[in-house]
Amino acid sequence: MEKKQDKPEKCELCGRDDTYLNFHHLIPKFVHGKGKFERKYDKDYMSNYGAWICKYHCHKTVHHFFTEKELAEHYNSIEKLLENEKIQKYIEWHKKQKKVK
Repeated sequence: MEKKQDKPEKCELCGRDDTYLNFHHLIPKFVHGKGKFERKYDKDYMSNYGAWICKYHCHKTVHHFFTEKELAEHYNSIEKLLENEKIQKYIEWHKKQKKVK
């Protein structure tokens, strides 16, 4: 898990460099006020740890495949997301798509 920093040149999920990146909180903001997550993670961690991923492709897909609770409990790192079969298939497909630039 990486602490929020300057945007990298490539999506940290799919590796493409031709798209707008935005910050994906690995512990979704929706659960930040829930006691279970407040006990497990501090506010700094929940707010500042995440990944820079494609806003219009990877980010939407991640949130389409999983609920906020699933993301917080099971897919709270890039490594865990990359282990998921649906994400793997999506990335294979996404990498074959025409470059935006």
